Amino acid sequence: MCSTKINPNVHNHEVPAEAPVEFLTTAKKELAAFYQTVCNLYGPKEAGMAAQDWIEQLETMDWPADGAAPNWRHVTIGAADCLAFRIIDHSPSR
Repeated sequence: MCSTKINPNVHNHEVPAEAPVEFLTTAKKELAAFYQTVCNLYGPKEAGMAAQDWIEQLETMDWPADGAAPNWRHVTIGAADCLAFRIIDHSPSR
């Protein structure tokens, strides 16, 4: 997996009470779409590792200070980057 440092500011921002539910719903949709795509392309084992990468990227992201919805695509791009390194590193031509 990608080794990343956890951002200590993740839990320090004030957000409206309904925001975490909306954030969780949209995050779940983004993670599910990412997982399904990786599963279709590389199988369930790789998809599980990619989902863990996604969660690790989520833990290290910078949260919007104004309580705005996080950009989950940044998390997905970071996880896809980890996936690419893993796929390239294990490719038959290496």
